[in-house]
Amino acid sequence: MAKFQYKMIAQKIQAEIRTGALLPGMTVPSSRDLSNIYKVSHITAVHALKYLAGQGILLHKQGKNYVVSRKLENTQNNYRFLTLLFRQISSDGAEFYGNRIISGITREAAFASIGSHLSANAARTICLHQHDFSSTLDEALMLPKQNIGFIADFYIPDEILEEISLQTNLPIVVIGRVCNLPNVHSVVLDPLPVYRALLGTLKRMGYNAFICCENKDNRHEILQQHCFFQELQEKENAKEIVEYNQVPEIQQRSLLHTAIDAFQGKRIAIFAASDSIARRVIQQLNELNLKVPEQIGVVGFYGTRLATEKSPKLSCLSVNPTDLGKIAADLLILGDTRYRVHEIPMSFVFGETIFWLPHNARKE
Repeated sequence: MAKFQYKMIAQKIQAEIRTGALLPGMTVPSSRDLSNIYKVSHITAVHALKYLAGQGILLHKQGKNYVVSRKLENTQNNYRFLTLLFRQISSDGAEFYGNRIISGITREAAFASIGSHLSANAARTICLHQHDFSSTLDEALMLPKQNIGFIADFYIPDEILEEISLQTNLPIVVIGRVCNLPNVHSVVLDPLPVYRALLGTLKRMGYNAFICCENKDNRHEILQQHCFFQELQEKENAKEIVEYNQVPEIQQRSLLHTAIDAFQGKRIAIFAASDSIARRVIQQLNELNLKVPEQIGVVGFYGTRLATEKSPKLSCLSVNPTDLGKIAADLLILGDTRYRVHEIPMSFVFGETIFWLPHNARKE
C-alpha cells in the first residue's frame, strides 16, 4: 500500500481544489510541508505533486512552489469566497477567542454558499510576531477574481490594507480596531456603557475602592478600558497598575499588594483587562492570604473559557466572539458600502468573584 501513498496525497489536494480551499493561481503546500502533514517521505510528496502536474492540475516553475492551474478557473466561475487575513487557528490553549471569530465568519459565509480562505502568510506572520506583511500582500494580490473581499485581524497594518484595497478594489473589514481607510469597515467591542453601569452596581453592593490592572494594546476595547480606568481615577477611590502583564510576576504581586494597602478599611473591587489577568490576580491574592470574593472582588473581561471553566467562575464583561465574525462576514456578503465603525455592545455576567455584602455589614 505504501507505494500508493502519493495518490492518496494527490486525491487530498484535488479534494481541496474541488471544495475551493485551493483556488486557481494559489500555491499548494510544498513537498516538505506535505511530508510533515501526511507523515510520508519527501520523495512520496514530490511524486504526488509531479503526478498532479502531469495531469495539468498543478503548474510548476523552476525554483518555485506548485500552483493550481488557472485552466480550472472556467470550472469554478460560480464559486465565490472571502479571505481571512487572520491569526493562526489554534487547536489548544484556554481561550480559543480568535477561533470563535473565525467560526462565526465561516458559518455565516457557508449559509450564503460562500467559501472562506485563511491566508497562510498572514497567519504565519502574526503567529511569529513579525511586522513584514509583504508576503501577505503578495498572496492577496494573487487571489482569483472569485474573491469578494477581506476580513483582517487588528494586527494587519493600515499600509498593507490600503495597498490591498487600492490594487484589488475589494472591500475590507477589520475586526478589533477602528480603521479610517476608505472601503474599510471596522467591527469593534464597546465596553464603556457596561462598565459605567457596572460601577453603579458595584457601589450599591458595597464596593468603594477600585484597582485597575491594565493591559496596553491597540484593540478598540482595550483603549475604551483605558478611558474607563481614567474616569475611575478622576472620580472614585481608584488606582491603576499600568501594563500589569508586562512586568515579572514577583513585581506584579508587589504592585498589587501596594495598591491594596493604600485602601485599608475599604471594600475593593479589581478590574482586570482580560480573563487571563483576572486569573493571575486571583492566584496572587491567594498568595497574599486574601479571599476572593469575601475580602476582594475581581472582574474579568471577554468571558472566555478561562472565565467559565475554572473555579471560581469569573464575574466579567462578556461577548460572544462568533457575533463579531458573523457581522464581519455579513458586511462583505451583503456588499454594504456604507463604510463605518460597527460597535458591538458587551454585557456583564455575574460569576463567583463578586460578593454582595449585606448593608448592615458595610463600612461606609
